[in-house]
Amino acid sequence: MSDNPIVVQESVKAPDIKTGRPPIRIIKPAPLPFRNKGGLVPSVRSVPKALVNPASARPLPSPVNATPVMKPVRPPSSAPAGKGLKMPPPKKERNGDKGIMSLSSNRYQVLKVLHEGGTGTVFKVLDKMLKMDVAIKMLNSDISRNPEALAQLKSEAAMAMKLSHENIVRLHNIESEKGRIFIVMEYVDGKTLREISEQMGALSLAAVLDIACACNSALTHAHSRGVLHRDIKPENIMINTAMALKLLDFGIAIKLTHGHDKNDFIEGSPGYMSPEQFYGRPLDVRTDVFSFAAVMAELLTAKRTFPHVSDLKHMYDSGPEGLDGLPPPLADVLQKGLAMDVQARYHSVAEFYGALEAVIRLLMT
Repeated sequence: MSDNPIVVQESVKAPDIKTGRPPIRIIKPAPLPFRNKGGLVPSVRSVPKALVNPASARPLPSPVNATPVMKPVRPPSSAPAGKGLKMPPPKKERNGDKGIMSLSSNRYQVLKVLHEGGTGTVFKVLDKMLKMDVAIKMLNSDISRNPEALAQLKSEAAMAMKLSHENIVRLHNIESEKGRIFIVMEYVDGKTLREISEQMGALSLAAVLDIACACNSALTHAHSRGVLHRDIKPENIMINTAMALKLLDFGIAIKLTHGHDKNDFIEGSPGYMSPEQFYGRPLDVRTDVFSFAAVMAELLTAKRTFPHVSDLKHMYDSGPEGLDGLPPPLADVLQKGLAMDVQARYHSVAEFYGALEAVIRLLMT
C-alpha cells in the first residue's frame, strides 16, 4: 500500500448490518504523483476492522469461507466535519406523487419519487402486505404499448429474478395496471456512482478497485447463469448506507428509438453501450466488459469516456477520452476493455478485472 498521507473521512453505516461482507468507504486521499485531464488519481490506505453490531457493540461473526468483496477500513475517532462521503438527505415528496402512481390494489403506498429516466419513473413505495419498503419502476407508456419490447422485457426480467447475489438488487415481480407495466424490486437507500463521482471527482485507486471487485463478482454470477446486464452505467451502480455495492436494472435495459416507420428498440445507454449494441449486432458477455471498462475509466478520470452522445453516429470515432492522463499500464488495460472490435476485447469481466487489479495493486505499492 502507498505511504502517501491520507485525509480520513466519515462514512455512514446502516443501523442494522445483516450481511457478513465487510463494507467499503470511499475517501479522498492525497494524490499519487501523476495527473490526468480529469484531475488527480489518488491512492488510499485501508485498515481492516471487524463489523460491529451497533446494538451490542460486539463483533459480528464472519460466515464460513466468506471472501470479502469490499475492503473495510477503521473509522477515525474524530473525522473532520463535513469532509466525508455522506448520503443525500431524503428527497421531499412532491405534490401529486401519490397521484402519479395510483394502484387500485391498495397494496402499495407511494412515499416519494426516486428517479425519472428514459424508461420510466422509480418510486420508493411501502408494501403494506409485507410491511417493508420496496422500489417500483413504472415503465413509460411507449414501452408498455410496444409488444416486441414488452415481450423481451418480461423474458429478461424473468431470468433476472432468478439471480441471487449480495451485490445485485433483487427483482421481486412484474405487475400491470390499466395497461401500465411496473417492476417491483428491492429498495436501496444510498447514492449512485454518478452522484458520488459528481461530488468527489476522481476516486482513489483503492476505492475503484473495491468497486470493480464487487461489480466483477455480481456480473460473473449473472453471466454464469446466462444473464447479461446491457446497461452498466454510474446511475445503475449504488453504494448503500452500509457502504455495500448494489447493481441495479439487471436484464431490463431497453431504450426506445423513433427513427423509423415503426418503433425499434436498442439496449443500453449512449456513452456506455458497446458498439455492437448500438449497431444491433449479436451480444455476449463482452458487451458488459465494454460498459464496465467505461465506468471504471470515468471513476478514475472524473471524465465521461465517450462524451459526444449528442452525435450517436460519430460517438465512437475519436475513441475513449481521458486515458492519456493515466499511467500507461492502467490506460492499456482500460483501452483493451474499450476496444471497438469485440474480438480484441477481454473475453470476460473476470479477465478484465484480473488485469485491472494487477495494475492497480502495482501502482499502489
